[in-house]
Amino acid sequence: MLHALSVWFGSGYVPGGLAAAPAVSAPPAGALGIPGVLGQADTAGADGVIDPAGLGYRLAELFMFSPIINGIIAALSVLALGLFLWLLLTINARAVAPRDFIDEITRLVVRGDLEKAADLCRRARGVFIAPIVQRCVENAGQGHSVVLEMVGSEGRRAADVVWNRVSYLADISNVAPMLGLLGTVIGMITAFFGLERETGSINATVLSRGVGQAMTTTMFGLGVAIMALVMYSIIKSRATRTLAEAERAVNTIADHLQRNDE
Repeated sequence: MLHALSVWFGSGYVPGGLAAAPAVSAPPAGALGIPGVLGQADTAGADGVIDPAGLGYRLAELFMFSPIINGIIAALSVLALGLFLWLLLTINARAVAPRDFIDEITRLVVRGDLEKAADLCRRARGVFIAPIVQRCVENAGQGHSVVLEMVGSEGRRAADVVWNRVSYLADISNVAPMLGLLGTVIGMITAFFGLERETGSINATVLSRGVGQAMTTTMFGLGVAIMALVMYSIIKSRATRTLAEAERAVNTIADHLQRNDE
């Protein structure tokens, strides 16, 4: 009896007259031709780990769909990174309102030695608050309200310079996706005009190249825009905090000048 059952099941016979469904073999890896399906055509090894070299080759291949526009976008990414690092080094407490400089100016103002304080500000050209404090010290005898007005005017002028530098990152985040959109339009035009010149059947090469140019420029443009926007948010927060500290330091020095006048 057991032998008969084994013969039935081994031959595909199922009691009740239903034959077993034949086993469906899976398609060979990479045969589907769909990006992201692991196999020989993709960038994953036998253990399922993405191959960095293959991924780099894919990015280079995508880049060459539209090398001119993608090259401009890549240059913008390098510019954004360099600007971000430069702003990190220049917008901080040491460059805007150094503690040693503030302590020395405060000490000279409390002693009433305003000439030395103004001279120290003239020599500290690399310090953000130096010209603001210099205007404050040189006009100490004109009344506290006048001094505060001068400090506010000079401070706004200096802050505008800082915000103008920071806005470059925002400009890059706006220009990069526009370049990507330009590449998209050019790619679609290339695809449509290429198909128009074809007679008979659709040329898959012309269509894939035009659509590939359209999609890759958009991808690179959005990637650079997102990166620049994140950098802009970081620098904007840093600049807001640093300029607030500088304003507080200048107001403290102006208060000491008022006490000396009284």
